[in-house]
Amino acid sequence: MTPKLMRLKLLAREAPGMCFRTVFHIIDVELLDAAFHRLDERKAVGLDGISKARYAGNLKANLTDLHDRIRRHAYKPLPARQVLIPKTNGKTRPIAISSVEDKIVQMAVAMILDALYEPLFMDVSTGFRPKRGAHDAITKAYHLLRKDYRPYVVDCDIKSFFDSMDHERLMGFVGQRVSDKHLTRLIRRLLKMGVMTADGETVMNQIGSPQGSVVSPVLANIYLHYVIDRWFKETHKKYAQQMVRYADDTVFCFRDAQAAQTFLESLKSRLKENDLELNEDKTRIVKFKKDEDNTFNFLGFTFYWGKNRERTRLLKTKTSAGKLKSAIAEFKLWIKANRNRYRLKELWKMAAEKLNGHYAYYGTTVNNKLGFYYFTCVKLLHKWLNRRSQKQSFSWPAFQERLKRFPLPKPWSCKLVKLNQLVFDFAI
Repeated sequence: MTPKLMRLKLLAREAPGMCFRTVFHIIDVELLDAAFHRLDERKAVGLDGISKARYAGNLKANLTDLHDRIRRHAYKPLPARQVLIPKTNGKTRPIAISSVEDKIVQMAVAMILDALYEPLFMDVSTGFRPKRGAHDAITKAYHLLRKDYRPYVVDCDIKSFFDSMDHERLMGFVGQRVSDKHLTRLIRRLLKMGVMTADGETVMNQIGSPQGSVVSPVLANIYLHYVIDRWFKETHKKYAQQMVRYADDTVFCFRDAQAAQTFLESLKSRLKENDLELNEDKTRIVKFKKDEDNTFNFLGFTFYWGKNRERTRLLKTKTSAGKLKSAIAEFKLWIKANRNRYRLKELWKMAAEKLNGHYAYYGTTVNNKLGFYYFTCVKLLHKWLNRRSQKQSFSWPAFQERLKRFPLPKPWSCKLVKLNQLVFDFAI
């Protein structure tokens, strides 16, 4: 963090009600350099084909030229390259991949907005914020529900949220904290950047913020901070009525069924006022009482009431069926595509990394699907290693012997998150 950005962050913390008029000067070569080093070098390249490593070959001159263009308002982002990512329901999610230079500018703007808005964001929001993440949202939802005090869950989904944010409304929200016309002009340029589709057609972005843009998460948080978080606190929040949000994934918990129904109707009206709408197929009120067998999904986990060894009902989470199926399918595609590209030792190491990656997210002590994922992946590994050639590589006993000599990580040998023991500064 640069000294200028640090001073801005301290001032923003001391003055949460201030509207900042002069912020643009913080974007200097030093901030652009810090933004560059935050970029993930493993990410795909944009239309210009320039990687982070190649851009770093003449970094100082490149950043100096970029800063000069930003200062003169001569900087214009290149169109982003659109990639369609398959979803578990058979549909695709469009991801916009920007050039390295555009990612640097997006990151610099995101760092400034983070510094300004972090003191304003509420504890109910955990997505894309410093020292917060999906596990915080899962744990907060767990604590809201585990005592069966708020058994009515409004499980809602905003329809195409990132593609539906109105630019003028978003800039109006930004304007409540930043009135520097130079910075807001730059943000508008980033919002309206073109996207080149798979057909080679360049489409200018007139609404929404492209998924994949580095600045999109903080802009989404700003939009939903005003549309949902503050509104819920001012109109519905009580001890018996709580919410938790991770980006555009939100659950609301209520003590009373009628209050949940009334809130859902209010939420529809609130979203409509702000050019958003609920996905009716994925929105419902779940009667999540301890003596019921109903479930709901949140951030890839299924919440349900299970039993312990004493046959007492208690709240549990497990990997949702769709995410588990997707994770296994992804492992299968990987081993099929790479079984002949790498030596066995390297494949074994990569398989271990994939297992650890799955446990890192889904690894809660009450998740009983981790073992199923492990054993299924081990069987897939055995099956496709035997198809590296016409000759069988491993019998099942020989494969088990290799597992003993070079064990793959098992979920019960990893450090798992204990949801019922974590403590958060969160009113429940």
